[in-house]
Amino acid sequence: MYNEGLIKAIKIGGGLLALVLVFALGYGTASSQSKAKQEQVTTTQTKQQEATAPQQELERSDVEDFLVVYYTRRDLGENRKRYKPFMTEGLYTATVSEEDKPLEKTYQGYVVDRVYQEATIYIDSEHQVAIAQVHYSQLILEEKDKRDGKSYTEQGTATLRLTYSETAEGFLLNNMESIVLSDGTEVVGAFGLSHS
Repeated sequence: MYNEGLIKAIKIGGGLLALVLVFALGYGTASSQSKAKQEQVTTTQTKQQEATAPQQELERSDVEDFLVVYYTRRDLGENRKRYKPFMTEGLYTATVSEEDKPLEKTYQGYVVDRVYQEATIYIDSEHQVAIAQVHYSQLILEEKDKRDGKSYTEQGTATLRLTYSETAEGFLLNNMESIVLSDGTEVVGAFGLSHS
């Protein structure tokens, strides 16, 4: 009734087909896992290279470029557009608020033509901090906004601690404070008063 040879051939053919299917699935799975591992290794190597890439270092030119635009101005607030790119948004807002205080506004129009002269700059690259002793000159007018009237030139010095943060574009100033440097030659009396 049944053709024994045909049934045996179908069983062998089905077995071979199943065997080929198992090998194909195994090869496809192994291939995709190998590719995923290779991508993971490449990603890990890229991350390690980025992590070991040397960080930028704060340089004198970064600090001096800021000091030039900050200390060179015709009048109070005139240089804001020039120094804004060197600062974080928070420091820029705080600096503008400080310049807009009534005490600062009192001298607007009298203290003009401030010019950066030079600076002695010390840089702590590890903490991205700079200390700068800045020398500048400015014109003091006797009458407000009268540059052709009586005036005199004044030399000034300011000492600043500048703290930077590293961004994708480079270094941005995120804190600026006036400090007093001592050379250690002052004699301190009983009440903490200096005597020279």
